[in-house]
Formats: sequence, C-alpha cells, structure tokens
Amino acid sequence: MAKEQEYIRRITCEVSKKINRTPLHVTNYPVGLVPWVQQVMSLVDLWPNEEVNMVGICGIGGLGKSTIARAVYNSIADHFDGLCFLSNARETSNKHGLLYLQEILLCKLVMEKDLKLGDSDKGISIIEHRLHQKKILLVIDDVDKLEQLEALARRCDWFGFGRRIISTTRNKHLLACHGIKRIYDVMELNDEEALQLFSWNALKKENIDFSYLDISNNIILYSCGLPLALEVIGSDLCDKMIDEWKYAFDKYRRIPNKQVFEVLKLSFDTLEDREKEMFLDLACFFKGEKLDVIKTLLSF
Repeated sequence: MAKEQEYIRRITCEVSKKINRTPLHVTNYPVGLVPWVQQVMSLVDLWPNEEVNMVGICGIGGLGKSTIARAVYNSIADHFDGLCFLSNARETSNKHGLLYLQEILLCKLVMEKDLKLGDSDKGISIIEHRLHQKKILLVIDDVDKLEQLEALARRCDWFGFGRRIISTTRNKHLLACHGIKRIYDVMELNDEEALQLFSWNALKKENIDFSYLDISNNIILYSCGLPLALEVIGSDLCDKMIDEWKYAFDKYRRIPNKQVFEVLKLSFDTLEDREKEMFLDLACFFKGEKLDVIKTLLSF
C-alpha cells in the first residue's frame, strides 16, 4: 500500500509540474522567428528517443539567439522529465562562479532547495550521479567559456536517454571544442522582416506609414538586420514626429545607441589581441570595399 501511495504521489507531482509550467517569455513581436525555430527544432530532433543531441545556436550579440532558444524550449518542454533554462551563463558565471550555476541546475532538475555543493568538481560528480537516468532538457544560454560547458554538461552520458542540451554562444569555435556538431548560425533579418519589426516597435503596427518610409529605410540600412538595434531604436522613436525621427537618426550615426553598442562591444572584447588588431584593420582600411576584394587581398 505504501509503495502504491508513493507511486501515485510521484505521478501526481509529474503531472502537476507539467500542468503548472509557465512558458518563458519569448518576445513581443516574433518577426522572422518561426523559420529560425523550425530549423533549430530540426537539429534538436526529438526522435528517436534513445539518442542524445547537443545543439549549438551561435551568432553575434543582438541577433536573437536567446529568443530562439526560449521559443524552442517552450515548444518541446512537455517531452521531458526535467527542465532547466540557465539564462546569462556568461554574466552569472563571472559574478557568482561555476558552482552557482551547478547549484541552480541541480535545484531545478532534482527539486532540492538550498543545495550547496562545496566546489565545482564535486558538482560535476553529483550532476552525473543524480541525473544519469533522467530525460532532461537543458538550455545553457550565452556561454563564453569552455569551462562552463564542461561544468554543466561535460558528456552526453551524464543524462538519461532522450536528453537534449542546447547552448547559445557568440563563439562557434567553443561549440566545436566541446564536440557539438549540430550548430545553427543565426542570420540577420532581411529588409522586409527588419522593416516590419521596426514598424511594430516604432508605430505599434505591421506596416510603416508612407510618410515615414524613407527615414525608416535609412534606419533599416543602418541597423544591418540586427533585431536588437531595430527594437531599441524603434522603441526610442515611438510616439515621436517625423522631424524627431530624422534628428534622432542623425544622432545615431554620430553616437551609437549605448544599449546596442554595449552588446556589440562584448563580441569585440572576447577577441584575442591579435584578432582585435585584425578587426580594427578591416574596419578602418577596407571600409566600403567589396567582400570578394577583401578576401583576395587577405589571401596573400
């Protein structure tokens, strides 16, 4: 009788967790998001159940990697016994250390509050021991160091059959170093999608008014299809007149928006010194040149 009660209790807990699960917020305006999510879903591949998939989502800052990861997470969460979305792994690791990330992971997946591990090496052993039979979905968002992946998902056999691990990063090489072969490179929005996203943020509707079209196209060109830039600039121009749009755009060209600049600067800051020098050479001496010409010059 006691075993039956325990069995019923466990079933009730599992059903309750799925019924009460709150989806992650994805975005206010999911322009261009559906095809991105579909392509990542094809890499995640929920079937067959006995395999393990580790998938990477990579691209520069502001492209929407985390947004895609949240949308995929919401779409497939009900297929797993345990769920964990670790946001801002880079920032959290820098502030609190790898041990803190391991404790969050275990708290979410084994449902133990106030778990203290002592050190990250012990955390690795406990993660492997406690989760090796559990079918889990783990998303590690914004990874910037190999040690973060090593501490949280070193090997596929740490988790039970059917587990899926998704990592987002700006550094594609980092994914390759961890043995992740299924990688989705996030691309910029095309001009049509960019204009639509900008319109939603600036005018709260799908299509730009004709009188705003010229200045909007200039902003689209300036934003280079980067969703973050379109959202930030669009929100900044919301409820303003066209003369204010033109004044603000002139200012953006002279002084980049601080929020967008800081996100893009992170990608530069993570480069090695030699890579920074090469980047600055390309930016300063080849500005306006065609890509094919630059490739030819650099091939010598």
